Amino acid sequence: MDVWTDLEQSLLQTLRLPHNAIALRGQGKTPEQAAAAKVAEVKSGLGNVARAETFTGPRLLLRVVGPANRAYSGEWWFDASLLDTLEKAYSRLYFHSADRKAVLRDMLRELLAVTTEWNAMTEVWALELPAGESLKAVVAKGARQKLFGGLPLTDRANRMLVGQAEQIFVVVKNPLWVRKYTQLA
Repeated sequence: MDVWTDLEQSLLQTLRLPHNAIALRGQGKTPEQAAAAKVAEVKSGLGNVARAETFTGPRLLLRVVGPANRAYSGEWWFDASLLDTLEKAYSRLYFHSADRKAVLRDMLRELLAVTTEWNAMTEVWALELPAGESLKAVVAKGARQKLFGGLPLTDRANRMLVGQAEQIFVVVKNPLWVRKYTQLA
């Protein structure tokens, strides 16, 4: 089975649970429609070159969120080494605390290709995978995205975000493994 078929089957298993099916019905959708839409979203974020991977703890994954994003139930994560690398790279330069956070937020936005419409990126949350626990995911380098998703590239300094940092899409995780990590604003 290929990575996309496997992802769709995992999504269907979750979306067919009674509480999810009822919620989808209220939105006028079937589990099959929702799963197909989510697979299309993941493909647009990762491109077609993705792989299935199982992570085994101990492992630390991070997620950037803003006030409008879900912290505990979020599906998009990245390895903590990315933030650690950025923090080390900028540690030799003097910044006020707020400026350092702004630089880290801007670099994460660029490398993760997270448009401003999707996420204000004010906080970082951690998924701490305990020793011996496993988590299935779809992994690939993030695809380029527009800085302002709803504008043409020629308007208001809109441009493409580089992307290319490894992104980790997780369908189901234990919410007890998730905690707030740090502030970016």
